[in-house]
Amino acid sequence: MSITIQLHPFLRQFANGQKVVEVTGKTVGECIVDLENKFPGIKAQLFDEQGKLTDLWDIYVNSENAYPEPLNKPVKDGDELVILALVHGG
Repeated sequence: MSITIQLHPFLRQFANGQKVVEVTGKTVGECIVDLENKFPGIKAQLFDEQGKLTDLWDIYVNSENAYPEPLNKPVKDGDELVILALVHGG
């Protein structure tokens, strides 16, 4: 099963500059684990010490927001994940 992940520009430095990477998995969470296996250290940019996705990032599956439980969102062969940085301000 092949899933593509489009990486935010900040994350590309942890993936040898690649904009798009291929991963495998049945859920978004499994895809992130595969991403970490291919590019050790990238997961630390996305998750806090408790293993939760930080509020700095949002994940989309085929242009649909994976919120509220993005890691449990099922994916299938050919799906596209996009990891976006959220903008905070006040």
